[in-house]
Amino acid sequence: MANGCPFGPKTTMKRNDKMNRRLTAAIATRGGGADVSATRHAGFARLEPLTVKARYWLTAIASDEASWDGDALVVELRYFPVVADAAIDAGLTFEREELPN
Repeated sequence: MANGCPFGPKTTMKRNDKMNRRLTAAIATRGGGADVSATRHAGFARLEPLTVKARYWLTAIASDEASWDGDALVVELRYFPVVADAAIDAGLTFEREELPN
């Protein structure tokens, strides 16, 4: 296991590159009709719905133990790629200037 990843660093890099390409394709400019605003706060990602579709989707995927900040779902940064990937599969878009880095 390299760096705690059972697949090794090359697989992790390939997965990150694929996620970055998918996320880049699912970005709308600010004010361009994005569904989700995703921001980074310390070790967490805050996903705020900007549309009714996104609000319903976030509510549907969240567990009973999910953390919320108002309407925004809060997840650990390590889980953001999984949630973002699922959001993209659901047809949601993200605001360009708001993505966690």
